[in-house]
Amino acid sequence: MHVLQALANGIIEGSILALAALGLTLVFGIARFPNAAHGDYLTVGAYGTFFGLHFLGLPLTLAVVCGILVTALVGVLFYIFVFKKLAGRHSAVSLIASVGIALFVRHAVIFIAGTDQYTYHLPILRAWRVGGLKILPMDLAYFSVSVAAIAAVHLLLRYTDIGRRMRAVSDSPQLARVSGIRVGRVHLAMWMISLSLAGLAGILLASRTVVSPYLGWDILLPAFAAAILGGFGSPYGAILGGAVIGISQELAVLFISETYKVAFSFVIIAVVLLVRPWGIIGRKELVR
Repeated sequence: MHVLQALANGIIEGSILALAALGLTLVFGIARFPNAAHGDYLTVGAYGTFFGLHFLGLPLTLAVVCGILVTALVGVLFYIFVFKKLAGRHSAVSLIASVGIALFVRHAVIFIAGTDQYTYHLPILRAWRVGGLKILPMDLAYFSVSVAAIAAVHLLLRYTDIGRRMRAVSDSPQLARVSGIRVGRVHLAMWMISLSLAGLAGILLASRTVVSPYLGWDILLPAFAAAILGGFGSPYGAILGGAVIGISQELAVLFISETYKVAFSFVIIAVVLLVRPWGIIGRKELVR
């Protein structure tokens, strides 16, 4: 029964992790660099929602929209003034720039909001018992929101014009440009989607834990592990990787202290890079 409870908890955590990993892999698949600032964008989303709830007095739904919009605004500004200027340069340059942006955003949050931890003060509901398992109604809500967001991204990538253009740019930016696709607009759309996913993931994570300046930093490594496991650049791989990492971490807690469960992500990253560096359903050419 402990294993089943850990499995249920892992599915919930994995769904949120999949959102973060999906945003990471979209950036890598199109902009071709691992965005180290992605975790701190999650933090911005969490604080944006907290600000909307407790300072603007917005209802929860509007506060969530506020958090996502703040995340998108901050991230797009960095794209316009930093990453867009670095387009065409070696991916290591953008990676280093993203590290600097991550540090800047984190310390800006600390300067504005301090280091205290906050909560959203959501209603506490009694857990449901299903066959001996304890299922929190809010956890089901988080899972439903995550699945709905992932489904929306799937529909956008598969059935919309901008989704087809994003897939074309991911396959070959040069060929897409020759075909008349405005690559700059595709990049902007990709950043908006990635940042919206980051903001939503940060909000859901903060709802389950606390709002703190290191919220996104703490989940960045598991998100990278999920993206690498699924195959960097593969959206569906990121979703699968998030589920696997979330479940694996919760199962690992049965044998090790919860303090060290994040270290399990290091093990997964190392094994995947040694055995199958392109991930479960990734592509070899993106690794190269």
